[in-house]
Amino acid sequence: TGLATGVGDEGGFAPNLSSTTDALDFIMRAIERAGYTPGDDVVLALDCAATEYFRDGAYRMTGEGRTMSPHENAAFLADLTRRYPIVSIE
Repeated sequence: TGLATGVGDEGGFAPNLSSTTDALDFIMRAIERAGYTPGDDVVLALDCAATEYFRDGAYRMTGEGRTMSPHENAAFLADLTRRYPIVSIE
């Protein structure tokens, strides 16, 4: 798909995407292109590493230009579970 890629902290595939939803949309397309149905054949689990973006009492998603309170971050993650077949968030 023409994306530049790198290797994440734990050795995983790390394409340069601009937002959480861009990443999840990319994953959904990959599932479908592989011939599977998201939510039926494949579900998602997220490891947000929230301690990596929690500073001074707020969740700071600098790559997305967002700062959220703990309540807002929980609401953001809950919204993702409504929009994508996410069954676990660590």
